[in-house]
Amino acid sequence: MKKFIQYFIDNLLISNVLFFSVFVIAIFAWTKIPKEEMPDFESPYVRISTVFPGASAEDVEFFITKPIEEELKDVAGIEEVRSVSSTGSSSITVVMLENYPNPREVYLDIQDAALRADLANEAKLPTFHQFKSSEKAYIDIGFYLEGKRDLSVADRERLQQLVRNFETQVKTLPAVSGVDRSGYLDPENHILLSPAKIKENRISIHKVVSSLRESHIRAPIGVLEDTQQSKVTSINELIDESDFKDLLVTGNYEGEGITLDQIATFRKSYEKTNSIYKINGHEGIMLNLKKSHNVDILEANKATVAFIEKYKKGQLNDLKIVTLDDESYDVKNRLAIVASNGLLGFALIVLVLFLFLDFKSGVWVSMGIPFTLCFTLICMLIFDYTINNMTLAAIIIVMGIVVDDAIIVAENIGRITEDHKGTLKELMDKVTTNAASLLMPITSAIATTCVAFLPLLFFGGWFGKFVYVLPFIITMMLVASLLESFTVLPAHVFQRKPKKKHNDEISWFRKYEDIYARVLAKALNYRALIIVIFIASTAFSGYLFKTKLKFVMFPREESKELSLSVYTKKGTSKDEMNEYLKPIEDILLSQTKELSIVGFRSNIGQSRRGGAVNYNRANINIEILPADERKLSANQIIDILKNKMKDLPNIEQVRFFKSRWGSGSGSTIEIQIQENDDKIRAEIADLLAQHQKNNKTLKNVEIERPINTKEYNFKINQNEILRFGLTPSDVTTSLRTFVQGTVLYTLKSTDEEVEVRLTVAKNYKVDIERLKQLRIDNGTGGYVPISRFITIEEVIKPSNIERVNYKRTTMVYSDIEESSGVTPLEVADHYENEVFPDILKKYPSSIINFVGEIEETRESTGDFMMAGFLVIALIYMILTIQFKSLSAPLIIMTIIPIGVSGVIYILMAHNMEIFGFFAVIGALGMIGVVVNDSIVLIDKLIKDTKFTTDKNELFKQIGQISSTRLRAIILTTLTTVIGVLPTAYGFAGYDSMLSEMMLTMGWGLAISTVITLFLTPAIFSLLSKFLVTENKPKKEVFLDNGQTIN
Repeated sequence: MKKFIQYFIDNLLISNVLFFSVFVIAIFAWTKIPKEEMPDFESPYVRISTVFPGASAEDVEFFITKPIEEELKDVAGIEEVRSVSSTGSSSITVVMLENYPNPREVYLDIQDAALRADLANEAKLPTFHQFKSSEKAYIDIGFYLEGKRDLSVADRERLQQLVRNFETQVKTLPAVSGVDRSGYLDPENHILLSPAKIKENRISIHKVVSSLRESHIRAPIGVLEDTQQSKVTSINELIDESDFKDLLVTGNYEGEGITLDQIATFRKSYEKTNSIYKINGHEGIMLNLKKSHNVDILEANKATVAFIEKYKKGQLNDLKIVTLDDESYDVKNRLAIVASNGLLGFALIVLVLFLFLDFKSGVWVSMGIPFTLCFTLICMLIFDYTINNMTLAAIIIVMGIVVDDAIIVAENIGRITEDHKGTLKELMDKVTTNAASLLMPITSAIATTCVAFLPLLFFGGWFGKFVYVLPFIITMMLVASLLESFTVLPAHVFQRKPKKKHNDEISWFRKYEDIYARVLAKALNYRALIIVIFIASTAFSGYLFKTKLKFVMFPREESKELSLSVYTKKGTSKDEMNEYLKPIEDILLSQTKELSIVGFRSNIGQSRRGGAVNYNRANINIEILPADERKLSANQIIDILKNKMKDLPNIEQVRFFKSRWGSGSGSTIEIQIQENDDKIRAEIADLLAQHQKNNKTLKNVEIERPINTKEYNFKINQNEILRFGLTPSDVTTSLRTFVQGTVLYTLKSTDEEVEVRLTVAKNYKVDIERLKQLRIDNGTGGYVPISRFITIEEVIKPSNIERVNYKRTTMVYSDIEESSGVTPLEVADHYENEVFPDILKKYPSSIINFVGEIEETRESTGDFMMAGFLVIALIYMILTIQFKSLSAPLIIMTIIPIGVSGVIYILMAHNMEIFGFFAVIGALGMIGVVVNDSIVLIDKLIKDTKFTTDKNELFKQIGQISSTRLRAIILTTLTTVIGVLPTAYGFAGYDSMLSEMMLTMGWGLAISTVITLFLTPAIFSLLSKFLVTENKPKKEVFLDNGQTIN
């Protein structure tokens, strides 16, 4: 190693080439590395979607969901199966086991199982989707017509045409890979039969269906045997109203009969929908743009925004285009925070370096930061990593740490140079020898920091997908700092022409080293008291942790999204709810600037989690400006809206929610009830909801019940229909056409497909009595009323059925009152110990458990416990290898509980009794860094301390030797702490995630370093006789001849 260092000192040109080459390649890497919101990952969730047109939820469950679930039971590698059977469709979510050897094989087995299932003939083939982060929508673009709060058919036709035009053009952008739509309705051509006229003309509906289907023809006939090989096609397409007007439904040879316009009317319309989707109070359409995999989110956003601005210029003023949920903001914000807080931290680090080191050393030590950053960019390009929120967080974490190695090396070179009185050759030998001796302790220090973050690779759940990149980035940066410290740095800080100094000239810091040496020597006389004080302090911090501190996954996130759930009286129709919602929407529109509202979306007939709900409830999602761009907090905005929305007509209640990162439902408390008996499950849900309503620490209690709708079961008398010469198919075709409508055929144009649907006008479908009057032609002149062969049973059935692991499920949601100080885990413990047992005694076949944030928190808590033990074990192993001793690592590791206690005191001092996920990650990182100072100190003490039985002499030695490490320890700590504190306090941009992480890491390290300077020497002085070998008297062995062997 000595020759390696000397090579770079002798060849300054090579050092410079290495240094600047890294910078040049990094510039190229920066242009090539994609910038994304989150790391790339594949979700373990596979969604199976199957359409069964017109089927009730129970029929979908019986004919679609259950057969697929039965096949899935034989697939290995599945953790959980969730399903929702709704009217006309089945959605099954399969959760694959994490860390399964071959997830792709599991995905294919899931596909095979679903396709193998014996499904109803009318059902369409299942489709499959597995979410990938690269496919996530990066921006939502909303369209609506100014002044058109509700869209007529003509208004919707115009708006959808404009949206299609925009979509066609935006898809040509290389940045866009796909577009999803919300609020867009498929166009349909409706042929509306008049029941009175078909009765008058004695025509059966199923006959009309057959006639129209047979009349619409476009079929190839073949090819003629002429010289041109001419093709022959039979065409009789029924496309628009003119094609239907004189179309004979029944007729004779003379062309007489009944035409379609005599019994029906033609109307352009749109598919039936049970919900209303609105943007900024106007019925509108949202496009969700997905970016191409080879384009980063910043490029995609830039290209899209430019396209939108250009597109707006060519449109009429009444078309409004708004952008919402811009995912690039977080990346730009994190980049800005890294740049601004990073530059501030860098400036502070440079200032400290110049204060403690000479100008030349300060410059080149500080250059280690951009060097390591550039080196890491190159590694990210090689290993196909992206620049995202988590990789940027990793860079901030170690920005101050990466100069630690360089500080130790430069400080040693500077000290040797200051004290050297010989030739340049002798100086070179001393410098290289000393630098080479630092390789092992510095490598150990880097290794302990790396292993502190290593357990993040094994974190499970959704959060594990985000934090797995931290260990790689941190390791690459620290490896780069090690490379720079032993190649580029020595070559530049070595004084080839040492300055002439007087013998008594020393650096300004030497006097403080002497003071520390004297104070420490005296303090060691009270070493037992020092150790007892620190043990007591650590024990007290443990008490505070147990009694005062509480863990919540994300306690301080300042939300960018608010949700409102609006309730009116039961029985409210969809259209009535639309009118009742307008005063609330008007308030939001009038307060856009004052409350920093970017935009909002309203959903009627859909819950905030996307499920179907009764029409007496609507949901509004509000996007507000980021925290650092608005004057009011999210809580203040909610308070203002609550005050303005008091006593609105027809509104019974408005509930407010803040979006929570990592929470799919938006609620803190999620209780899952599994029970196949609907009555029992409903009773349990009511009991739990009542318990939570009586609990003053909880609010917004809600049972997510399906919509219970009235259902009429038509039972056909087989004997009677045979007597009348009818078939079940004739009957069901007529009934389906009357109620749902029958799709005759699909017209395919260049823009989109249009279904032609035969049905009756809406006013004929308002009650069952109209349907009972339906008559069916039996083909022999008979015109039979359906009441002759059908009996009708009226029942109440759910519109959708949810199942988890093959059992029907109901969810109960609630939120915690922010002023209560209660954590989700405390709520869960209370209910599991006090409430659930009593309920399960009464209903033993049921399963009740907490899911969502509570489940994730418990998994993460277990991961953190395992991570802590693993970090400590790995650090001990590394130190044992370095020191070849079992006791020396123990001395070093005594600082770990001191560092953790420092974190506890800092959390208390900042009124952060509730700490979160990222605070723990910061503490884990602190554990890896905090031992570095002890390593440097113990390594020096073991090497330089000479054994003596004179306590005063021993204490003096320890004080003197420790003082030689004082400057390096203070420098490394200061650079790390001031590197992270600007981010911790958000001096140049606040981020709740980064703030918690940097606060615990920075202050924990600062406190533990101060303690290290006294506690570590105190413990060493007690164990020195086991650690020091130099000048230690050897045991004498007496032989039989009287001789001794030393």
